[in-house]
Amino acid sequence: MRIAVLATGGTIASRLDADGDLAVTDTVAELLAGLPLPAGVEVVGFDLSHQPSFTLTLDDMLATVRQVRAKLAEGFSGVVVTHGTDTLEETAYLTGQLTRRDARIVLTGAQRGADEPDSDARRNLTDALQVVATSEPVGVAIVLGGLACAAVEGRKVHTSAISAFSGGSAGTLALVDPEGVLRLSTAVRGGYYATLPLPDRLPRVDLVKLVAGADGTHLRASLDAGAAGIVVEAFGIGNAPPAVADAVREAQKQGVPVAITSRTGAGRVRPIYAGGGADLARAGAIFAGDLTGPQARVALALTLAHEPPGCVPEALRGMAEGRHA
Repeated sequence: MRIAVLATGGTIASRLDADGDLAVTDTVAELLAGLPLPAGVEVVGFDLSHQPSFTLTLDDMLATVRQVRAKLAEGFSGVVVTHGTDTLEETAYLTGQLTRRDARIVLTGAQRGADEPDSDARRNLTDALQVVATSEPVGVAIVLGGLACAAVEGRKVHTSAISAFSGGSAGTLALVDPEGVLRLSTAVRGGYYATLPLPDRLPRVDLVKLVAGADGTHLRASLDAGAAGIVVEAFGIGNAPPAVADAVREAQKQGVPVAITSRTGAGRVRPIYAGGGADLARAGAIFAGDLTGPQARVALALTLAHEPPGCVPEALRGMAEGRHA
């Protein structure tokens, strides 16, 4: 089995510089040097970029997915992407919707630099290779801290802990340790645009988080800045003050879709409160199921890149519900 490892930078490839700051330094060859490989596996490394993930754009992430698809098309059995954890969930969600759910693709990173005494860099990369090479495909996944979660479900839930990623309500796909990979579940979402060509670029979609006393100022600022879509992290089950609903109506008049998620980070949004979510729905907002704000932002960008305007709401709901295009 041949596996491609695509290095993009991040903490997994970072070391302390002369000022005591973490900086991306290691190449893919250095990441792989002396790493134990699963039996019968040949690994080929490729340097895509050397960036901390907090500098990445959606188009940078799209370029990574393009390389993932290319390596699979070239005959590699699987692909591992090393990536910074700050925005790993966005790249993972994008990858998971643009590739088959059962593809042998793993995204991994580290919470501690490569030269820290208790670095998790080598352990996570070793685990990622195990998951990609396991006899029965786990599917497109994030692997960190001994856990594999579905790429379209993963979210970062801690700033610094080794086990910083969760699969949310969907849970864990597999446990990973030196004994091997223990399968626990199978992803039911993802792969929505797996069979379609990749877009050249993704449109700008802004994310607005509501706080007590919020009005439509930030939505209107996004409209003025040229956003093609807006995601609102609303209160609770999907509520917002009337002023936000007014801004949603303005966005609708300009042909800019607005998707609603919850700032809680878990549970589905539904338009059930008068003066809140019900008014947002009447104003034309799209309720994005249980997607987190970052997931919904990527999903909305994908639908805008692939769909005519009238089909965007149904496609967004399709991704949230695990249907296929």
